[in-house]
Amino acid sequence: MKNLLKNLNYLFLGFALVFMYSCQDEEAAPEEQGGVEFILAGHRVDDVKMNGLNVKGASDAKDGEECDMALASYAVLELAGEMYTIDMQAWGDSYKTELIELDPGTYQVTSFQLYDSDDNPLYATPTADSEFGPFVSQPLPFDVTVENYSKLEYDMEVLCIEEFTPPQFGFIFWNVDIKQIKNLCVFANFCEPDTGHEVASLEAFIYPNENETSEDDLIWTGSADGDYNSDDDANELLCLKFPYDPSIPTEDQSYFIELYVNGVLFEGTMPLDRVDEINAEDGYLHLNEDCDGDFDVFSNTYNIAWEDLNDDEGQNDCDFNDLIIETTTSTDINTGHLNFRFEPVARGGGYSHAFKFWLPGTGYVISGDASSVQEISGNTMVEVYPNTNQAFSPNGNFVNTKCNGTVGSGIVKNVVIESAPNDFVFYLLNPFDANLNVNGGPNYDLTIGNMFAPSTFIKDGVEIENGLITTKDWKWVVDGVDIRTVYGNNFQTNFTPTGNTSSLYENCP
Repeated sequence: MKNLLKNLNYLFLGFALVFMYSCQDEEAAPEEQGGVEFILAGHRVDDVKMNGLNVKGASDAKDGEECDMALASYAVLELAGEMYTIDMQAWGDSYKTELIELDPGTYQVTSFQLYDSDDNPLYATPTADSEFGPFVSQPLPFDVTVENYSKLEYDMEVLCIEEFTPPQFGFIFWNVDIKQIKNLCVFANFCEPDTGHEVASLEAFIYPNENETSEDDLIWTGSADGDYNSDDDANELLCLKFPYDPSIPTEDQSYFIELYVNGVLFEGTMPLDRVDEINAEDGYLHLNEDCDGDFDVFSNTYNIAWEDLNDDEGQNDCDFNDLIIETTTSTDINTGHLNFRFEPVARGGGYSHAFKFWLPGTGYVISGDASSVQEISGNTMVEVYPNTNQAFSPNGNFVNTKCNGTVGSGIVKNVVIESAPNDFVFYLLNPFDANLNVNGGPNYDLTIGNMFAPSTFIKDGVEIENGLITTKDWKWVVDGVDIRTVYGNNFQTNFTPTGNTSSLYENCP
């Protein structure tokens, strides 16, 4: 009997040990971590436009080959305020991200972008309030809910970014890691002789510096249409966005801006400490085109082109290439000096010329390359080129104006106004009156500006001014070609060729 009980005890002990170790084994086996994987569907914007929406820039989209999901290497996304960089992999005929391990809970997705192996952005999911928000079934932000020990597979739509800008997707920059920015809001007026101040339209492009201004270098862009009567303040005020690294002094951080005010280009380098100054002083930058305004970080470049004959009907060929000088005007933000840079680019006149400019009043302190400065009849005349046929290397009357003719480069002159009379108003678009003194045969002065009546001539019964101010990228005609055959009768305001482009000097065979 004792042996039987003893054997039964051993049997029960064996069952207990087996049960105990079995429970320990179950407790030791870990459950797989839950999380979310995103299964991706990529499209081009042109393929998913809905309800006839017109997408700015769609016609300039990249070649479709660059919208290949196979080029995407990894995803950068933000979940509940945390940034994740996740590799991607093929998933049947589609692609998905690797598992993002998460504890149970609800997480909001606030950004989602795909990059190639060279860290270039390829695809992005737009935000609900962006231009492209209606183009996907689930724009940002949205919630995903993760449960215990389960993998959530979430279908995600992304659009190829092509040539579109981050704001069209609802982002400030493509780099979603950039968390800090500085704002500089800009408001612009323009002045008309009859109507006075009006609100100007604005368009801005921000680049790393003046040497990196390609489409690939673009950091941010935005626009305001200047509609003062609209209820939307954003139509009048344009707030520029600059990336900001708080670990670097603001004086060591700057960006290059191309700012179009009513289509006129102003450009310059904006230091972030200057942004802080403007915001501290006024809260925004108030600019005035053709009015007295604060353009002290911008420059404006344009061409002054002359037709040097002032006869009526006669022999005037109306080619406006008798002297063309590229002119850049700017203000030095450190010294307050007004800077003028002159570079002759073409000369197609047989007469001798002297190029000068006039400033209202007297009492200026002027330095730089001016050949002479004189106070005449209560105003100030600055002579820059006493003989314009010696303003090129090599010298000549016809330089860069005849096909197979003399090709040369202009001799650059810089003139600086170090101080001016108290009542002097500096207009960046029209800072002075230009004057071409024609000599070496007839002797007369041609002027353009506000101080003197502009010089004119008659051609085909039409009165035309001798001086023309154009955009900096304007192209001139070859010698002897009437400018109207290329730019039309509105050549004084239209700087895009309308025909006969073979007569442009740049198109010489």
